[in-house]
Amino acid sequence: MKMIHTSRPKLIESLQQRLISGSLPGSLSHTGMAHAVRKVEPPTDPTKTKDAAVLMTLFEKDPGDWHMIFIRRTSSHHKDKHAGQIGFPGGKSEAGDPDLMFTALREAEEETSIDLSTVDVLGALSPLYITVSKFLVHPYLAYTWKKPVLSPQESEVEEILELPLEHFLDISNRRDTRIRLQEGIILNHVPSFQVMGHTIWGATAMILNELLDIIPR
Repeated sequence: MKMIHTSRPKLIESLQQRLISGSLPGSLSHTGMAHAVRKVEPPTDPTKTKDAAVLMTLFEKDPGDWHMIFIRRTSSHHKDKHAGQIGFPGGKSEAGDPDLMFTALREAEEETSIDLSTVDVLGALSPLYITVSKFLVHPYLAYTWKKPVLSPQESEVEEILELPLEHFLDISNRRDTRIRLQEGIILNHVPSFQVMGHTIWGATAMILNELLDIIPR
């Protein structure tokens, strides 16, 4: 049986209540970190949409010192448009997955070896449609009360990053940047988070921005 830590920090209780209420900013937050050419819109043809899920996991390294788990995807697959990018653990829904929360947890365990017995899923954030891949990404926010011991899945994960939440909340770490894609395409003035030498942009930044918008100040 899954063991859930019953004494939870105030931040976690506050976030779960917000998720339960369903009063989320959704596309308003997504648009705040979207590139000028990126339209934030629902799928035009839901029958052709593929479902995916990601797990956004919060934990404390020390009391009040909140961190989040990210992965840098391996660049060994030359056809993977997301190779080398930083994102949340996650992936596409499989036929045997009973629901999308299961997908997020399964993928996180596969990619980072996180101990799911210490993970408490707080709820779902707003889904984000990725026009190019036709994936509808469903983010799930989670909390682990135990500092995780993580190990990357070598075939898909280049490295695991544990980045401080306060750095994302610092407005000075939000900057427009220049992104070179694998196809040789260069995007200018891309909204991004610049944290500890890492650039977080695109769908990950858009999803993350909604979480930042609902964190009590």
